[in-house]
Amino acid sequence: MNERGFSLIEVIAAMIILSVGVIGMAASTTAIQNMTTQGTLTGNAAAVAGSRFDVLRATPCASLATSGTATTQLKFNEKWSITTAGNLRSVVDSVTYTFRAKPRTTAFSTVISCAPIIN
Repeated sequence: MNERGFSLIEVIAAMIILSVGVIGMAASTTAIQNMTTQGTLTGNAAAVAGSRFDVLRATPCASLATSGTATTQLKFNEKWSITTAGNLRSVVDSVTYTFRAKPRTTAFSTVISCAPIIN
């Protein structure tokens, strides 16, 4: 027989394969959206920590407190600590934010030099 067209079984098989692909794509879209949102929040947390480090670098070394906290942009809570080692100040800033109803904390660190400037 040389009939043209598709049988009912071929059409049903094609629909099943297409449905599996569409469902898989929908699931990956949700995962990608979650990863993008978390990446944005982590990037913003890094910007918050960077701003804190800039403020601390601009503060005279004699005035640096050993720790502190702050809330930024109503989403980010910061907690930083400063450790002294000679003329260096080691700063760790832990930034906490909420993602999918769970708190996430990312720690950032830097070193500030308090060495006297020699002219």
